Amino acid sequence: MSLDTTRSQVLYRMACALAVVTCAFSLLMGILLVSNVMAVRMASPLNLPELDHLRETIKADPANVAVREKIRDLDQVVRHLYFAGLTSRRAGAYLLLGGIVLSLASLKAVALLRRRRFDPREYPAPPDPLRTEFAARWALAGSGVVILSVAVYFSWVGRDLRARPEPGGSVQVPVQIPVVVWPAFRGASGNGVAASSNFPTAWDAASGSGIVWKVEVPLPGMSSPVVWGNKVFLTGASEEKREVYCYDLASGTRLWSLDVTGKSGQVKKAPEVFKDTGYAASTPVTDGRLVCAIFANGDVVAVDHCSKILWTADLGLPSNRYGHSASLAWYQDKVLILYDQEKGKGSPSRVMALDALTGGTTWSTPRQVSDSWPSPVVVETGRGPQLITVANDWIMAYDPATGQELWKVKCTGSDVAPSPILAGGLVLVSITGDRVYAIRPDGKGDVTATHVAWTSDDGVADVSSPVSNGELVFFVNSNGLMTCLEVKTGRKVWEQNLDGEFYGSPGLAGDKLYVVARNGTVFILKAGREYAEIGQAALGEPSDGSPVFAGDRILVRGLKTLFCIGGKRP
Repeated sequence: MSLDTTRSQVLYRMACALAVVTCAFSLLMGILLVSNVMAVRMASPLNLPELDHLRETIKADPANVAVREKIRDLDQVVRHLYFAGLTSRRAGAYLLLGGIVLSLASLKAVALLRRRRFDPREYPAPPDPLRTEFAARWALAGSGVVILSVAVYFSWVGRDLRARPEPGGSVQVPVQIPVVVWPAFRGASGNGVAASSNFPTAWDAASGSGIVWKVEVPLPGMSSPVVWGNKVFLTGASEEKREVYCYDLASGTRLWSLDVTGKSGQVKKAPEVFKDTGYAASTPVTDGRLVCAIFANGDVVAVDHCSKILWTADLGLPSNRYGHSASLAWYQDKVLILYDQEKGKGSPSRVMALDALTGGTTWSTPRQVSDSWPSPVVVETGRGPQLITVANDWIMAYDPATGQELWKVKCTGSDVAPSPILAGGLVLVSITGDRVYAIRPDGKGDVTATHVAWTSDDGVADVSSPVSNGELVFFVNSNGLMTCLEVKTGRKVWEQNLDGEFYGSPGLAGDKLYVVARNGTVFILKAGREYAEIGQAALGEPSDGSPVFAGDRILVRGLKTLFCIGGKRP
């Protein structure tokens, strides 16, 4: 028997083995993909009776903070499971396509080699079986290992996707699902309230006591960090440059930085901005898949968590006396932007929604208001979700899905900056130069005369946004006067002068208030009916930041540094 004939037989046997393996692999991948599709469908946020039941509960009791937090946490977990399933489906589809291509190629090779394969009747002795079978067995064993690994992977993914809320309302969260979530300015609800209370009350940056890590941020900015899982996102900008950063929550390591200058395709002159506003005053927003940021020149950019730019948008150069500062909000798959302009200059004011996946405009609603600086907030009310906005002339609510105006309240403020919150079923707003308004959010049209529950001349803040535990609401103005009011009545409970100036908004964790002064001193106060100071802590540098609560840590942005305060693990 010739060497060529023996080699032909070996190739034929290997082709047959490869054909069997690749066909089995393709069949298995097809079965796993069908299972994945069913699991993703079960995990869809649109197919979740538990969420529907909780939403009905909150409609009956809008002031139930515990149910509202459960809705938020459950929705975030299910959305992450859903999109993880979609990612796995795409990977499986590529593997199935590769398996099919290899199957067809190996079957073609079998057909070609069959015509000229070795015939034992023509030779006195068969070839050595060890030599002819050796390569084929190794190919079969290696392919089997690959198939087993893929099967184990997809069975693990399927198990995670089938992790559903229990009838009692608890959620079985897989260990790889991020539990540290602070996705927007002042958190998911825009109210500055932490999901837990396990946070430190003492630290000192100068000595390093209580500081887990601190890192210098390359470019300045008044924006706050946002957190998803173990990643911290932040923006910075100068007149010439705009950047997005990603840090590791555990160590403070900068995972990446991305220069987004001019990525919108438009070369624009940087606008004139107030020194205390800067070029990166707006806090970005993230949904676990992408992080979206807006800068003072009207550039919007969406980046995935691995620093790939997904899309950009150019809103036009804003006409704003102090510079654009409104942070971004999120609703479903929409990035919500409040883009108010100085009257008589440039384009009219508007509020809009961009498609989070493409950057296209989903809706845009004109507003008859002048330039403003508060951030829009999406709140859950008894009438459904509402996008609350504030300007010098009007407090307005919109349907975040369509941009339709729902209700409005006339006010007479000037240079309004504090953002609104929802507490005790009321929308609470501090209008600079006017008063504090408490509004029932169940009206329609101009409800100035019918739905203002109370107003107060006490507690009017000029920069910082309020924070509330549902019973009491706390305000601090830039001169350090802190005021506590009752949510239901507006009655003043107490007020106290704090030593310092304050631009950052206070945060609430359990029964503790965290208030950051501009000199870097953090006041920790008791959130109760009597003023009580728990302690003070120092950042060691000036700060206009608002506290971010992430796991058992507090993140605060200073003038040049991002500080991480608290426990050893996120």
